[in-house]
Amino acid sequence: MKKSLILGYGITGKSFVHYLTKKKLNFEIYDKNLIGKKFIAFPEYNNLKRYENIYVSPGFKLTDYLSEIEIRNLEFLTDLDIFFKQNKSYKIGVTGTNGKSSLAYYLEQILNQVSSGIIVGNFGNPVLDFLHHKKKYSIIELSSFQLEKLNKSFLDLSIVTNISPDHLDFHGNFDNYKKAKLKICNNKAKTYFANNDISLKEFAFEVASSLEKIDSKTLSSLNDLPHRLEEVVPGIINDSKSTNSASLLYAIKKLNFDGNLIICGDPAKEPKSFEILGPKQVYIFGKHRNELKDKIKCNRVKIFSNLDLVLHDIKQGDIKPNILFSPGNSSGEDFKNFEDRGNFFKDKVLKYFSD
Repeated sequence: MKKSLILGYGITGKSFVHYLTKKKLNFEIYDKNLIGKKFIAFPEYNNLKRYENIYVSPGFKLTDYLSEIEIRNLEFLTDLDIFFKQNKSYKIGVTGTNGKSSLAYYLEQILNQVSSGIIVGNFGNPVLDFLHHKKKYSIIELSSFQLEKLNKSFLDLSIVTNISPDHLDFHGNFDNYKKAKLKICNNKAKTYFANNDISLKEFAFEVASSLEKIDSKTLSSLNDLPHRLEEVVPGIINDSKSTNSASLLYAIKKLNFDGNLIICGDPAKEPKSFEILGPKQVYIFGKHRNELKDKIKCNRVKIFSNLDLVLHDIKQGDIKPNILFSPGNSSGEDFKNFEDRGNFFKDKVLKYFSD
């Protein structure tokens, strides 16, 4: 019996495992960080063609192993290819450099008040884990990694919040990144581009109103996404969802922020240095603090090894806290993900500023 091959063993890779196991199909897994019974060395190109199917995870960088010609001649499947074929819901794709998670979250809340919907995809719910859900709408948050490998889009409606440089370490340059993002558009689906003159909540209502009859007067208030401009205690904002400089600068501008800004994370994907204007003081902490210091242009910077030292320094100088935690980078070696660091930040804030 022929085997299938899974490339990458992250969240999506594990959902491939569950999917193939349920179907009682044989498979092998390649992940550069793992070895074991089902984990194999990366096959030679000619051997790849011996597999019945090749399932590729979003963050798996095929160009690290194969030439462009080999990739073009290789047949592979993504989780989205399977979802498009087997799930019967109305499919709404949401992408963008910033704001896609918040928009998807608002859209899900609105649609669930008048119909039924669920967020899947990059939001943290692998599409294969909800392959047979019965809700009317699938709101699929799509990253550039997912879209780059998408064979064909079968979305019924697509949404782009914005596109600015991000993940250039993976895509190579901004043109490739932009090209991947715009694969969300197809001839079948109507595409909405976010209007900067209205809020994401208003934009979500506009999109939802094109699908369902909605009375704004009876619509319940919408919750905000955790870790996105979330007030922990008065004067202290947790914006751990900020994973690039564009998101960080957006937060400063939106809040007209002039207090103590705290940043951290791995700046490897930032294409160039960027200037920070507004905050009276910028704090950098974590294992990537020295690389990060070289990426920002600001003459009001303090560097510490950990968050405790940062918060202690702020508390010594300010009776009333005015803090924005907007890392502006991926978690790198400091935290597991943005949720992990956001929760860590909130715990520390309650320790230092709860009285």
